[in-house]
Amino acid sequence: MRIFPFFLLLCIGCGDHLPESLGPARKIIVLADSTDWQILEDPLRDIFETVIYTPQAERVYEIEWGDVNFLSAHKHDQRKSLMVIAPLNANHPTAQFVKEILSPEVQQTILDGRAGVTWKKDVWAKDQTLYIVSGKDIETTVENLYVESDRLYSTLENAVDHSVRENVYSFGERKDVTQELVETYGWNVRVPFGYRILETYPNFVVLARDNPNRWLSVYWEDDVHPDQLTEDWVIQKRDDIMGQWFGGDRIVLGEVTVRQVEFAGKLAVVLQGLWENEAEWKGGPFKSYAFVDVDLNRLFFIDIGLYAPNKKKAPILRRVDLVAKSFTINRAFFQDK
Repeated sequence: MRIFPFFLLLCIGCGDHLPESLGPARKIIVLADSTDWQILEDPLRDIFETVIYTPQAERVYEIEWGDVNFLSAHKHDQRKSLMVIAPLNANHPTAQFVKEILSPEVQQTILDGRAGVTWKKDVWAKDQTLYIVSGKDIETTVENLYVESDRLYSTLENAVDHSVRENVYSFGERKDVTQELVETYGWNVRVPFGYRILETYPNFVVLARDNPNRWLSVYWEDDVHPDQLTEDWVIQKRDDIMGQWFGGDRIVLGEVTVRQVEFAGKLAVVLQGLWENEAEWKGGPFKSYAFVDVDLNRLFFIDIGLYAPNKKKAPILRRVDLVAKSFTINRAFFQDK
């Protein structure tokens, strides 16, 4: 299904005069008719309210119903993440609202089945993403929601990452630490204020921050072929690394997922799950990226995790993850060797 641009005919702000957006980006306010909501609620929660275990079950995103009649009164129009969803054949206020913010041309593409989902940034507030989901009827609207669920979720992820990244670096960067890393090891991450180098070894570096305890470690090893990075091998490698330098930390059996993503421009194996340390009676969530830079003949294993009893851990883990995703390699460093 193609995603068509749309024309917003309503505007509660423009240019530099837009107000600041409100609320966490991870909370999506969904404007829908109360009758439609009975049909839409389960699909929306199924798509967006994914759960990670930290070890408590935590929803990555939250869906909250809103009434279009209170768009301004409840400041829905200033929310960071706002979704409007309604079929075009309905006569209720939400459907009328959708028709007012979509051009006749775009409405026709929806009626013809050529579109059904779109989004736009900074419509009524800064750092806001507005999502619109529609269809010729409620059944088609639900179908469009499911068909485009991956792109909707990916767009939400990117929007939330952008918002959180700005917050992570809002107090500045430890550029001295970043420079030290690149000059000493040939790789670096953007180190936010509050982090410090906790430990260094010839092929292992740990960055950390307190309150709550969180870390980012980078391990590297030469002469590892990309074909070695099987699921079992990567899980065992993390246990070996953390067992050696983190006093016996290990992955909780059965509490890890394995997938592949692009990381630092390379195809990486990602582990995500729970770690434990039986000797210290500790544990918590972690995420690891393992990839081989073929040009350097070097395995990089980047790991993040935290120990934060009695705290929501998913938002903190995302913040550390964004630091990890700033990882880059300075190839000039290796060319000079």
